[in-house]
Amino acid sequence: MEQEKTLPNHKNKPYGGAWAIEDDTYINAIDDIITTNGESLSNTVPGEFIDHYKQWFQSSHNIQGISTFDKATCSLGTTETFDKFYMYNRNRRLRLFKGEYFYHQMVARKLYKDNWAWMDNEIMRGDVLVFSLPFADTGSYIHGLDKVLEQCDTLGVPVLIDMAYINLARGMQVDLSHDCIKVVTTSLSKVFPVQYHRIGMRLTKDIDDDLMIAYQQNNYVNRFGCGLGIEMMKRFGADHTHRTYEARQQQLCDDLGIEPSRCVIFGVDYSGKYQEYSRGGTTNRLCFSNVWNKKG
Repeated sequence: MEQEKTLPNHKNKPYGGAWAIEDDTYINAIDDIITTNGESLSNTVPGEFIDHYKQWFQSSHNIQGISTFDKATCSLGTTETFDKFYMYNRNRRLRLFKGEYFYHQMVARKLYKDNWAWMDNEIMRGDVLVFSLPFADTGSYIHGLDKVLEQCDTLGVPVLIDMAYINLARGMQVDLSHDCIKVVTTSLSKVFPVQYHRIGMRLTKDIDDDLMIAYQQNNYVNRFGCGLGIEMMKRFGADHTHRTYEARQQQLCDDLGIEPSRCVIFGVDYSGKYQEYSRGGTTNRLCFSNVWNKKG
């Protein structure tokens, strides 16, 4: 099957890309934390960060199955987690939903080459599935996902869930207890303007020994970022961004004639009005962060 080779680049458009909101309250908090604590942030115990993050990220959602993951490690954003997962599963056929995060599409064409396919057909034994939840194309759920995960359970298809946007939303119902879900990863890079500090977490199931686990055991991780992350999570609730910007999101969506996403930085065009923001799926996603950051 002929594959589309590249995801359109919308980053330079007013509503393109996906960016953290550069909220003054967040920026001032980051400056204060770093000024007050300095290099002592690097003394942070990684396990303390993991314990705090596991509780914080799910506190504004109904997430089932966290206890089924037997390992948790720090991650340099979500990207480090992706790379390790792709390395383990490079001999499988990669499956992606149309509209997925560009990094996964880039890996598909560079690493998997002819051995990948869109999720236009049912999952098959020998596949590997990666998807974002909330979904990158809409900031919401993926239609029919429960059935797909049941098939992955039956066929032994390993799954990675990219939850980078989970704390831009609130009130999501998520079941992570499926045996097929081997990796879940999330980060603070879209929630707060800390993307250059690379503060993330990986949860794993049935992965007993790899480099990220070894790093964690030897404290060879981004401890400064862990310390900064803990302090930011102490100051701001997991749904703070959503609550702060929800009314502005609704107003902008009303002005543009589109629907608000579950993720507060996005609006979704279901009518084809903003086709220039197509990501290859059936909808068009607009990001509001740069408008609020006065960069649009």
